Amino acid sequence: MQHALQGVRVLDLSHGIAGPFAARLLGDYGADVIKIEQPGKGDFARYLAPLKTDAAASEQSLLFQYLNWNKRSVALDLRLASSRPVLRKLIENSDIVIESFKPGRLESWGYSVDQLLEWNPTLVVTSITNFGQTGPYAHYRASDLTLQAMSGIMAISGQVDREPLKHGLSQSFYCAGLTGAYASTMAYAAAQADQFGEHVDISIHECLASELVLNQSYYGFLGAVQGRRAVVQDPFAGEPIAARKGFLAFQTGGGAPFETLADLFGRPEFREAKFASPPQREKRVPEVRALLEECVQDRDAKEVFLAGASKRILIGMVQSADDLLNCEHLNERQAFAEVAHPATNTHLQFPVELTKLSVTPTKVRRRSPMLDEHRHEILVTQLGLSSDELVRLDVAKVTGH
Repeated sequence: MQHALQGVRVLDLSHGIAGPFAARLLGDYGADVIKIEQPGKGDFARYLAPLKTDAAASEQSLLFQYLNWNKRSVALDLRLASSRPVLRKLIENSDIVIESFKPGRLESWGYSVDQLLEWNPTLVVTSITNFGQTGPYAHYRASDLTLQAMSGIMAISGQVDREPLKHGLSQSFYCAGLTGAYASTMAYAAAQADQFGEHVDISIHECLASELVLNQSYYGFLGAVQGRRAVVQDPFAGEPIAARKGFLAFQTGGGAPFETLADLFGRPEFREAKFASPPQREKRVPEVRALLEECVQDRDAKEVFLAGASKRILIGMVQSADDLLNCEHLNERQAFAEVAHPATNTHLQFPVELTKLSVTPTKVRRRSPMLDEHRHEILVTQLGLSSDELVRLDVAKVTGH
């Protein structure tokens, strides 16, 4: 079976989460991805938790395994002059380069975008950085926390009487990784059509800011600032309610009249006019919440979720990691797959499909690489370096000259 990006060659010069995730997504659709890493240390993501500490130091990170399957690894010090001929050959044989160095860093080593495009005129160079390649913040360092704060997402998260709230996980980096993957694919399609390469400049900050569509329309068109959640809030606005097992989030809408809750729970109170609208419910929040809690205190969240769904009632079931791995819906859609790795002696379940293509599906064709695992395969077999050239390169890698 052919893959959607079969034949596309990607050179992954990035590190961390965003760039490697973008490159891995291209690999999932069949692209041949070569990951260039710092000799001796590798990508710093190799040391990010969770760690399997009985493995070699550079192979302990299970997060690295998730971000870097469908790739091959070569250790190459881009700062050394001896690496330049090798990188040039890699560039000449690539279609897409993904990098996440600080703006100007590659140029300082002699690898400006113009230089890369001179070596390969149809190359797509995708740069994923905190604030983009230009602007007053271009060289600023940032974390997921600072990026969420500066994007505006934190400003509308949480309750109005409390400080802004950060969302969980490193969402800014994964958002940028998704953007990097699709933007690289679009630029590659254009480069193949017109035979002109392109530089794709991705700002993680802007990726997050672009998600505030509702917030921006409030301000841009109404002159109003969307605030955080009210302290007194309709219990049907999504605040989790504890069931016997698990939590539920209730919302109105979804096609079912509000009175349908009376049938779901066998409680005629939900037919009363005083519960019929958000303003009415906001006047008696403790009463409404107590009624909801009473309705679910002896029932499991999943049971209520399924019963409500059959009546077109909007109910969210709060699922833990264990719930997700055992979710019959996700398992039916084969959202998870077991990926083995010899370095950590693990067989772990990972989410493997973000999208489903009917003819050219995604596939984990190879586990994440060990550091420099494919050195001979890529440098000698693929690029044609002689034994003497390889020896000189290895000596430079050790001596730093």
